Amino acid sequence: MSRNVLVIGGINVDYVVHADRPPRLGESLIGNNFAMNCGGKGANQAIAIAKLGCNVRMLGAVGRDHGGEISLQNLSNHGVDCASVIRTDTATGAALITVCGGDNQIVVDVGANDMLTPEQIEEHSELFDWADILVMQLEVPTSAVLAAARMAKDRGKTVILNPAPVKELEKDIYGYIDWIIPNEIETRLITGIPQNNDDDAETAMAELRRMGCKNAIITLGGRGCAYHNGEEVRRVGVFDVKRVDTTAAGDSFIGGFCSALCDGKSIEQAVYYASAVSSITIGRAGASVSIPTADEVAEFLKSNTIKINK
Repeated sequence: MSRNVLVIGGINVDYVVHADRPPRLGESLIGNNFAMNCGGKGANQAIAIAKLGCNVRMLGAVGRDHGGEISLQNLSNHGVDCASVIRTDTATGAALITVCGGDNQIVVDVGANDMLTPEQIEEHSELFDWADILVMQLEVPTSAVLAAARMAKDRGKTVILNPAPVKELEKDIYGYIDWIIPNEIETRLITGIPQNNDDDAETAMAELRRMGCKNAIITLGGRGCAYHNGEEVRRVGVFDVKRVDTTAAGDSFIGGFCSALCDGKSIEQAVYYASAVSSITIGRAGASVSIPTADEVAEFLKSNTIKINK
């Protein structure tokens, strides 16, 4: 089976505070349970894929600062090969996260993540020879994302894009994407189609495919997700778990989906597995620390089920 995954994306330190509600503009609000966690969408997804049993290498950038040191150590501790991560004089990326009742608001300073260039992508071509799957997000420059997508497709690799945070992309990038996995807000920003009901998800998925993406999965929060299996749009509900912190929910979903593809699971099985991984994650606090291992997912699935709906 193909189990080598290259992740290109953001590496951040998350500064998290819990509050009863989000602050209003201009308001100072008392919070609680402050924590500093290693995060970044790229790092979270790399760790999720590694914790679920795949071989993972990370390409990104961090600063020559404490945030960079602890981020690299965190990646290594979870089994991610970060030998190719670039060190820069720009500060490591930072995410300011307010958690309110299980939901969150996030503001990100990309910092060193913005230093990744197409030239550096070219310099690491051996990573693309090694990998079977490329996973990317948009916390690094879009020029680097496009260069990586082209390089991966030139080598016949599977390309997964999580378009977050949403940025304007060159139109031809979509033609390199095998799986695009946006949430409902990102889907609306990319396609202009709000996600209010099942028909909206189907219309948006058709638009994403028209734009050039081969396949799409739209994650819909408490409504589960919708995906195209190559023939039709199908939907998956949610597991009944208590929502504690949704910070890495989308990242763990993508990690679960990618690892399931590596294991040779069908698309239906991969989406179901990804939903289980994400459900476990939102029941825990933190970012990478909340992501389960393969053994934990297997144990969870023994006593939890959801219905797959057409």
